[in-house]
Amino acid sequence: MRRERIDIALLYPSPRNVAYSSIAFHLLRGYLEESGVRHAAYFLEDGKLIAERPSPPPSEARIILVSLPYELLYIDLVRALDEAGIPVWAKDRREGPVIVAGGPAVTANPLPLYGIVDAFLIGEAEPVLEAIIEASFQGDVKESLADAGLLVPGLRDRVRRIYVKNLDEAWYPIVQRVPRDVEPVWGRSFMLETTRGCGRMCRFCMEGTIFRPKRDRSFHTLKHMLEEGVEVNKVGKVSFYSLAFFDSPHAQRILEHAVSLGLEVSVPSLRAETITEERARLIAEGGQKSITIAPETGSCRLGAAINKCIGREGALAAVEEAIRGGIRKVKLYIIVGFPHENQDDIRETVDMIREASKITARNGGSLSVSINPFIPKPVTAMQWAGLEDLAVLRSKIAYVSKESRKAGARASTYDPRWAVAQTILSRGGPEVAKLIVEWARSGGGLGGLRRAQRLAGIRVEEYLAEKPPEWDPPWHEVVEHPYARLEHLRREYQLYLRLASREEPFKVS
Repeated sequence: MRRERIDIALLYPSPRNVAYSSIAFHLLRGYLEESGVRHAAYFLEDGKLIAERPSPPPSEARIILVSLPYELLYIDLVRALDEAGIPVWAKDRREGPVIVAGGPAVTANPLPLYGIVDAFLIGEAEPVLEAIIEASFQGDVKESLADAGLLVPGLRDRVRRIYVKNLDEAWYPIVQRVPRDVEPVWGRSFMLETTRGCGRMCRFCMEGTIFRPKRDRSFHTLKHMLEEGVEVNKVGKVSFYSLAFFDSPHAQRILEHAVSLGLEVSVPSLRAETITEERARLIAEGGQKSITIAPETGSCRLGAAINKCIGREGALAAVEEAIRGGIRKVKLYIIVGFPHENQDDIRETVDMIREASKITARNGGSLSVSINPFIPKPVTAMQWAGLEDLAVLRSKIAYVSKESRKAGARASTYDPRWAVAQTILSRGGPEVAKLIVEWARSGGGLGGLRRAQRLAGIRVEEYLAEKPPEWDPPWHEVVEHPYARLEHLRREYQLYLRLASREEPFKVS
């Protein structure tokens, strides 16, 4: 039987259930299908590269599109290339496919993948997908990609972030086909993006920064997409997607419409100050039993410093509204380790958790708490900050976790050693590419990271340390972010320092 040829391979270096839970994956695959270009999709599952359907190996494609939403997937990209028999280093792929990477992680800082990836889609895909397809038919693929506005080291060394101006006019994947043997992370549903970007300007949030400006789909467009999407995909559930759902002027109305159609709903992480009893009741009527609120900290002082001044009272009011609306399970997302965080700040966070647990318990509900270390990310006002000392981080996480459990809440934590890995990968330069390759080939675990650091000659301390405010991050030299200019972010960091500075450190016990 003669094998089908492919021009573009879509590589999502994660298990299929993760890929099929991603709007980006459905957008890329759907656009390729509608364009009629010969393509195939590949995933990394249990360490093995698998195809969506019987297909030639991805090495036969002219372009490989890779979606990288977060930094730790860099390791899986290398493992996927090794599995496919494709040379990892760009210099060794003279006759092979051109690798194009996109996603939030590389939009913020593409430098760690220099030498591995050939071209970077900086920003949002819709405006340039047609040009990428056309490039796959050209003699010089890289030159065509550079002409289309992609970052191509050696051909186009600085670009302006690409983004959709009007979401109503942007192509959207109404068809979101999922194989029968795959169960997406959030269940089988139609994913509907209501808003892109965020206008809140939290100083620590990378996605909120790199996806500016905030753009909303109109209610008319959302209603049409919702009705067509659930019918075409034969599902009875809609999963809304946005960074702050109720920040859309049409959020409550489209939620009401979904519930009126008898659909189940899944609403993403919510801003505490946007939760009302009425909105919680709508969510509960849509069959969602739990909500996540992300106050980050119970300290008003730190909340003001990170520009997310929810604090103890705001978070507790949101929990009360949720419970009154019929939600019985509430999750609080907490971050510890912000620069200049002290003992009082941690105590205020713990007090907030205790009170929230009392509110849920006396109403027959339950509280869970996710405790995470602060990780400085590029293209944020906090990109100059350092990662807190691991011993202090562990002590803070252990204390908040212990006190949460004593209060009757379930607690989950994020290992600070993975925060070290994220910090290196997110704030690194081209020299980190060798570490990525060595780490992938050392198993990808924490033990492999230590070995890779030695082999790559990486001094971890350089990536974890606080940078002086006058330091110019190198990723700003290759990417222009029109709504996140360097001098503006620098002023925001200096404002953070003025608001957060206090002499009393957190004591390690």
